[in-house]
Amino acid sequence: MVVAAIIAAVALALAALALAGLYREAKFWSATERHEQICREVDVVVPLRGTPPGLEENLAAITRQRLTNGEARFVFVVDDASDPAAAVAARFGEVLVAGSAPGAPGKSWALAKALEAARGDCVVFADDDIRPGPGWLEGLTEPLSAYDAATTYRWYVGRSLCTRARAAVSNTAFSAMQDPRSRFLWGGSTALRRDVVERGRIAERLPRYISDDYATYSAVKELGGKIWFSRRSIAPTPDPQCRWGDMFRWAVRQVLMVKWYARQGWTVGLVIYTLNFAFGIAMPAVGLAAGAPALAVGFSIPLINLAKDFIRARGVERHAGIRTRPSEILATWALGNFVIPAVVWTSAFVKCVHWRGRKYCEGDAKSLAEAAAYPAASAHDDQM
Repeated sequence: MVVAAIIAAVALALAALALAGLYREAKFWSATERHEQICREVDVVVPLRGTPPGLEENLAAITRQRLTNGEARFVFVVDDASDPAAAVAARFGEVLVAGSAPGAPGKSWALAKALEAARGDCVVFADDDIRPGPGWLEGLTEPLSAYDAATTYRWYVGRSLCTRARAAVSNTAFSAMQDPRSRFLWGGSTALRRDVVERGRIAERLPRYISDDYATYSAVKELGGKIWFSRRSIAPTPDPQCRWGDMFRWAVRQVLMVKWYARQGWTVGLVIYTLNFAFGIAMPAVGLAAGAPALAVGFSIPLINLAKDFIRARGVERHAGIRTRPSEILATWALGNFVIPAVVWTSAFVKCVHWRGRKYCEGDAKSLAEAAAYPAASAHDDQM
């Protein structure tokens, strides 16, 4: 009885934390966005490799964007001119051949070369798998009137169970994005003022990071910059060929980037997801089977998280116009209760990942990061 009471007490404490998260979720999506457009010329940079399904539709959506009192220049970066993506991209904008550098991550190198050729007063990084709505580019660039950088996040669309599992893992990032103290820059949709790019020496920094997200984020934070999260720019992401094995490896890779570059955040996530699974799923189920119904109080934790998922989905629909069916929300929540802990636990033991045809290990991330251990331009540099 004493053990059951202790377990129930821990479950109630975790449920209280979940309720606090539910309140923060509701408050986050109730906010409004009002900014003035200051960007007159925007370089939208999209790195490409190969021609995955839906590429043409995605590029068409990206290049369909318009700016108020400004112009957008779309630059598609490939490693080699023979890449079939080059021919597709040429129909939508300029194509830049970045080549490759030994030891430098492919995507980060491509972005660095594009920055060297950029000429606009604002720069946007975008992934080739998003299919953004018409307000995406405005929503990313308008906040630069008051912020040093603006970012958003993806929202997977599709009804397959594999896609819903991928969405569950992906959506965990929204919790970090809601708090300015833990907010990061997502490379799939990030906008920067040109002066931030130059003062942060981001073109120099990028090739020294496996994750371009953390390269740009670290530069902005070293400059003391402020980051805005654009709700209206949340990017629909089709997932036409989701396979369970590929999805799980992708999920582990996403978590490993956090582990390698933000160890403290990864540790906190490991603890939280472990406790929530133990006290919100495993122990209540065992308690019911063993005739200890008091432990069923733990089921309140995933149920609160389900309410949070519905609030988030409705917020995404309100701000970005992306409709998610109730059945899809339920499937995402149900699968996430098991897939997310499994991914986080797996990341504790995996040392290397394969990404876009290349192998990266934890040691590579550390050595590259050490090479990047120089400060961003100082205030003294700004005055010279």
